[in-house]
Amino acid sequence: MTRIEFTVEGDLPPKKDGANSMWNKPSEFRRLVRLRSVALQAMDGRTPLASDIVLELEIRCGGSDGDLDNFITGVCDGLQAASRGTPTGELWESESPTIRPDRTIAIQDDAYVLRIVASKSTAAHAENGYSVVLEGRSA
Repeated sequence: MTRIEFTVEGDLPPKKDGANSMWNKPSEFRRLVRLRSVALQAMDGRTPLASDIVLELEIRCGGSDGDLDNFITGVCDGLQAASRGTPTGELWESESPTIRPDRTIAIQDDAYVLRIVASKSTAAHAENGYSVVLEGRSA
């Protein structure tokens, strides 16, 4: 079993918004870049998880700022490669090839996430941030 832990300070996770792609939204771009960059560093060259995956997500925000389920989906999708044909826009052209949407970062396919434990605290004085713990088996 492989365990990966990381924290993103000063920002919230990317949010998936229904059928609309988050990969091409300027509002989610920065969040996706932060998630993928910090996760890639935490992976430290390890192979992405491919089975028996457990995700723990703890979000801290100074207001409601979105539904917990949208954040969970944003993190799951943000840690795998975007589906082929997903519009990603010009935003990604200046980013490192290692974090671009066509690259898998930490999860090969979120269909293999077996359990999710997630929480969101909305204390008015809280600084935005979130912690992720992933456990699973690599391919």
